[in-house]
Amino acid sequence: MTAKFLALVEELFGPTGRWQVAVAACLITAAASLWFTLGPAGGERVRLKSAQQLDDYYVEQGYTMQALRAGNAKVPRVFITTVPDNWAKDLDIPRKKSLFFRTLLPLVLQVNADIRADRVRLTGLRKRIAAGEAPDHKDHAWLLELAERYAVVDADEVNAKTLLTSAQLAHLDTRVDMVPPSLALSQSAIESAWALSRFAVEGNALFGQWRYGKGLKPEDQRTELGDYRIATFKTPIASVRGYMKNLNTNPAYRPFRTQRKMAQKLGRVPQGEALAAGVLSYSERGAAYIEEVRRLIRSNGLGGTDTASLKDMEPIELRAGLF
Repeated sequence: MTAKFLALVEELFGPTGRWQVAVAACLITAAASLWFTLGPAGGERVRLKSAQQLDDYYVEQGYTMQALRAGNAKVPRVFITTVPDNWAKDLDIPRKKSLFFRTLLPLVLQVNADIRADRVRLTGLRKRIAAGEAPDHKDHAWLLELAERYAVVDADEVNAKTLLTSAQLAHLDTRVDMVPPSLALSQSAIESAWALSRFAVEGNALFGQWRYGKGLKPEDQRTELGDYRIATFKTPIASVRGYMKNLNTNPAYRPFRTQRKMAQKLGRVPQGEALAAGVLSYSERGAAYIEEVRRLIRSNGLGGTDTASLKDMEPIELRAGLF
């Protein structure tokens, strides 16, 4: 298999997802048309001609907004690889919203699953280190890479022999953690205009993240703020990863991470509506933005997505043409 193929698999499913290469091989080779593939190599192929057909497939799987609102829903592993333009054509507003949420949610859950796997490994290593056991070379290298990825240490200031302190490990524990799906879905709806904005379509930008000097330039860019642009991504799931890394590392969202930790200490599942206050700095609109995020969560019944999980099934790659 080519390096390009393996890179795409890792982009979709994270570093721990290479076990899915055999399953995904048949998906990557699909033609750039309105196809998604069901099952393993040689399995059934279904041509989608409309967003309605995708909605029909979701309904057949029992994947409805009603099921999500009820909580603990099982979500099909359907992963889009690009944001198609005009995907909501001929859909009424309720159906557009429903299809947006149900198509973005698998990506959010997959990224959270990857973070959860890192968190489980981190927790185990912290316990062993606290008990006086030194990590082996492989675990030590992984801890350093994780600390660099989550901006706990500066890559230029550490080397292979650097040992993380207990304070740094505790700091890492507050950062390597999941983001409530309801918060991600609500913010994405606002920031991407329901995946219909130019930034979403041209750059898979689902969360309106800024990047200086690189990305898509806003038409109304304010030069006094510098050459800020909207960050672009190769795939929608990369945008989700970027968003979660932003909330987990940016000093501006320390209140979010603190509130999340407090909820966990109380034995609660972190809820997006409650944690929304922690992302006050996400928009210049401040409190009005937080109220909009919360209103979207409430009015669409997104709170139930915070307990949703991915189905135990082979992944389906939705390649092109529409959601």
